[in-house]
Amino acid sequence: MKENTLDVLFYLFDNYPDMGDNLPEDRQSMHGYLQEAGFLHSEITRAFDWLESLGDEAARVEVTYRSSATRMFSPEEQCWLNSECQGYLVFLEQAGVISPEAREQILDRVLELKDEDFNLDRLKWVVLMVLINRPEEGNSFFWAEGLNLNGGAPVFH
Repeated sequence: MKENTLDVLFYLFDNYPDMGDNLPEDRQSMHGYLQEAGFLHSEITRAFDWLESLGDEAARVEVTYRSSATRMFSPEEQCWLNSECQGYLVFLEQAGVISPEAREQILDRVLELKDEDFNLDRLKWVVLMVLINRPEEGNSFFWAEGLNLNGGAPVFH
């Protein structure tokens, strides 16, 4: 079975929806449980690191260009995000759902995953995870919660 960081995260959220702030205190036992479930040590560690980085203020991206500028996707970003995903991110920003800072954090989190099977449904899940951890985005989380998350991503209620 091909497992990656995103698979570990999906499994974690599917089986532990109430864990919230308990993750840091219980990381070792969760790590053991995930290994027993068949996940690789390295992917479990990457998943926990990925989650912890969502709330890391030091990892926040500062946008240093004018808001009227057009964001071009780098070759590396294009490697992990197909045109459908790129268009969706542009749409979210133009609709005012995400800020340029949130967009950059979303891109950073996508690139960190290095998921060869990354698609629009998985992007929507990453968007949701980023917005949950960005209270300054206002009501964006509530809009994003209504995203159609199916096909490889858990649905949160």
